[in-house]
Amino acid sequence: MVFELGSVIDSMASFALSRVGPKRWLFMIFGDPTEALKKSWLGVTSDEYSAIMFMTSIVSSALVADAIAALFLFRRVPWYYVPLGFVLTFFLSNLIIRYYPAFLQSEVSTSLSMRLPYIVIEMAALADTGMTAEKIFESIMTLEQDKYMRKVLNFIVRNIKVFGMDIAQSIDEALRRSPSREFAEFMLALRGALLSGSEIRSFLSEYSRKVMIDKKINLRYLIERLNVISEAFTTIFVVFPAIMIIMILLFTMVKYSATYLLFFLVIIYGMIPLLGIVFLLLIEAARPR
Repeated sequence: MVFELGSVIDSMASFALSRVGPKRWLFMIFGDPTEALKKSWLGVTSDEYSAIMFMTSIVSSALVADAIAALFLFRRVPWYYVPLGFVLTFFLSNLIIRYYPAFLQSEVSTSLSMRLPYIVIEMAALADTGMTAEKIFESIMTLEQDKYMRKVLNFIVRNIKVFGMDIAQSIDEALRRSPSREFAEFMLALRGALLSGSEIRSFLSEYSRKVMIDKKINLRYLIERLNVISEAFTTIFVVFPAIMIIMILLFTMVKYSATYLLFFLVIIYGMIPLLGIVFLLLIEAARPR
């Protein structure tokens, strides 16, 4: 879903800018997403994104206002619902689109961090063949399957081939746009190794061993957290509701009361769904970043 929405934004950027022009005054109300746009790798400028925000919010607000107007004709809803729905939809849609790059930035950060160990190992293997750093990035870019990592590698190679930057400058530009701390640390270390004249093959071999050790440690911590969460799931969703329901049924058999029925309904339709939401948040917090 994130990637599909990102593709839609990329495809409609030039169209929106040509039709409505930049609407940067929206950033004064909803905040400036320029930094998040860079780190989410959406591929649109802040002017294009402001045009997308304005055009999308106007279209969605008009659709909602038309739907309310139709209800006014058939159901006699109050007339002021039409401008109220337009204004509320305008603000809500702008807020959603404004903070979408921040959500996408988290997705990109997770993807880069997960792919980093494999990228470093592949780079070390290519360095053993005698390839230069520029050729290593170009070779990995052609084979990389992850869309976000491929964007970063393509950005580095494009800066070298099209804009004439050297490898250190190109890595520095990619470093500024990296939302992942682990990936930024690798880029910074690689840049330092290139500037200091270190042997790239030795550096990548050592760094590949380091990231694999870090990955094993992180996986061990992840397994421990998931074990705790699985035990909590058994206790919260199986044992606790079963004990409460049995106790309520026993009390009801001894003496019927509407309060017992109310407790039963609260547990089934209130407490268990709420605990389910908490459990999903725990799983999301335990997900590797």
